[in-house]
Amino acid sequence: MRILHVDTGTGWRGGQQQVLWLLEGCRDWDIEQMLLAPAGSPLAERARQSGISVTEISQRARALDNLRLVRKLAPDYDLAHAHDSHAHSLFCAVDPFRSGAGPGLIVSRRVGFPIGAVGRAKYRIPAMYIAVSEFVRWRLIDAGVPEEKIHVVFDGVRVPVELPGESVREEARLRHGLSEDDFVMGTLSSFAPEKLLERGLELLQRLPPATRYWLGVPYGERDGSSAGSALQATARRMGLADRFQIVPVGENPGRFLASLDLFLYFSRMEGLGSAILLAMAYGLPVVASKVGGIPEIVHHGQTGVLVDEGLEQGLPAAIRFLMGSPQTRRRMGTAAREFVFARASSDRMVAQTVLLYQGLLQGSRESRP
Repeated sequence: MRILHVDTGTGWRGGQQQVLWLLEGCRDWDIEQMLLAPAGSPLAERARQSGISVTEISQRARALDNLRLVRKLAPDYDLAHAHDSHAHSLFCAVDPFRSGAGPGLIVSRRVGFPIGAVGRAKYRIPAMYIAVSEFVRWRLIDAGVPEEKIHVVFDGVRVPVELPGESVREEARLRHGLSEDDFVMGTLSSFAPEKLLERGLELLQRLPPATRYWLGVPYGERDGSSAGSALQATARRMGLADRFQIVPVGENPGRFLASLDLFLYFSRMEGLGSAILLAMAYGLPVVASKVGGIPEIVHHGQTGVLVDEGLEQGLPAAIRFLMGSPQTRRRMGTAAREFVFARASSDRMVAQTVLLYQGLLQGSRESRP
């Protein structure tokens, strides 16, 4: 089996992390593969470091040049996998894919936003769709994709066999001038506009002074970010400058997550929430917006607390209860970790995706005259 993967993202977000884990998992299954990704992108660099074959797409090249590259490479592969919307568009502009005569096409859909009238045209191209949640599956159905072409595969995360010890937690907190008595809420996020990061500041303002709020961001986003500077300015205006921190997080977020007591995730829309799954894998209870696919992984009262839009008034009381009940936090964190082990590990994501590859490839062979 030979797979051509395409991801056109130039940054490092949850989608790129999922692609890298899929590539590494497929490598372990002895699947031959090639990644097309932007030159110099974090995904291209990390995939190459993992021994994955990478061909770079130039962001400065004419669109026609990239189309020619895909048209040249695609015939050498059994299947093609588009991992984002622009990659999907790229395949749809190549003649064999438009007609269904090219390699089998798989399209991943991770975002929960509705598909507009213009975007629906490319969803008529023959393809198999991998939706990251049931919520996203229904978005695809609403766009006219036949139900039988859609398969749900949760994002997966690498679950630590053992949680970081108390020494890791203490060291991470001491580095930021905190003690064990401080209660730390935190999140992992980009500065994307749909991430309601100011909502965390509003909540922090209504909680006891010993409460802290940490925003973990990729190293590349901590400096020179106008959004980050604006958020810090907002914290200063709210009198929270000493209680709010933007913390750079490397490839391994374990130390950051080990230092937290509670994971926050407020968003206008979310296909699923791979950052939430990562926090759950580290045994953290989650407080999150009840939107998109989030309720499929955060079970209210069991693994965390879901917040309805416009009903945040009672949230500080719920947080205070969790602050005062370590037993409840441990119970929720244990249940969260068990959920990820059973339903959302990266190994499970890879295995389910490979099974879909095999099924599509088998079906295409059987349909040939």
